[in-house]
Amino acid sequence: MKNKVLLVILVMSLVCAWGSVGAAGQIGYSMRGAEKGFGFKPNPNPPSSAVMAFDGVIGRPLGLATTIVGTAAFLITLPVTIPSESTAEAAWGLVGRPGGWTFVRPLGRSEPLFEEEGVFQP
Repeated sequence: MKNKVLLVILVMSLVCAWGSVGAAGQIGYSMRGAEKGFGFKPNPNPPSSAVMAFDGVIGRPLGLATTIVGTAAFLITLPVTIPSESTAEAAWGLVGRPGGWTFVRPLGRSEPLFEEEGVFQP
């Protein structure tokens, strides 16, 4: 009797959890998606191994150094950015952008998220 009650509670909780996530639109399950599969889809034009090696050996350590220096600069400029309410912009520019370029960007790739028009872009 006790096992049946536990089984019913478990099944009901799983059904409710799956239904709430599906109702929230987080899982778009369909038979078409199931037929395609959920496997790894390779990129049609991957970067060359030389670009990936250059990025891994030189680009990422420079990005890490830039992130560390940017963090120090952000902490130093914090007394100025708090009264001017520009802390979020300073954090993104000095820590977020270099950190994302270093840790989030795929190896050997230049993501458009981290490329902006400005001084170094035409």
